[in-house]
Amino acid sequence: MLEHSDPSAESTDSQSTVLQEVIAEFGRHLDMLAEQLGASLIEADRECVSVGESFHELSAAKGTIEGIVCDEPARTVLRSSCKQIGDSLHTAVVALQYHDRLAQRLTLVRAGLIRLQDLLQDHSPRSYGEWLHALREVEQTNRTEQKRLGPAVGQTNGSGPCALSQSSVELF
Repeated sequence: MLEHSDPSAESTDSQSTVLQEVIAEFGRHLDMLAEQLGASLIEADRECVSVGESFHELSAAKGTIEGIVCDEPARTVLRSSCKQIGDSLHTAVVALQYHDRLAQRLTLVRAGLIRLQDLLQDHSPRSYGEWLHALREVEQTNRTEQKRLGPAVGQTNGSGPCALSQSSVELF
């Protein structure tokens, strides 16, 4: 006696297997992106530390030059040059704040990618509705963390045109 299998059941099983493979592959790609972001952040932080050390050295040299006692007109020239160095250092430090904010934002992006990857790598059977619910929970977590960090550079928060245009040193 020949057994007849239900073609719709085989098709559903095949689709489920293909969907699981697509989900696993998507998770693998998210992992790769999260690793790339992490490596980039480490490299950028290392370079930023190097730039910061250079600024400290320039600041110390500026202080030494300012301490030189000399007659006019050399004194005015030295003071003017020291002011210019100081202003440039201040501008550069404020610009480095952008790096810090960017690093914080990229860390949030990386954390969001990892959350999505963890969700995709959880092999619990889910209906499409359960997938949507789980994805919306991840989105809500990501949005909550983003709000805590504040508006992105260039976005208005109702109080001013752009975060970068505010020339204040907050982080150093």
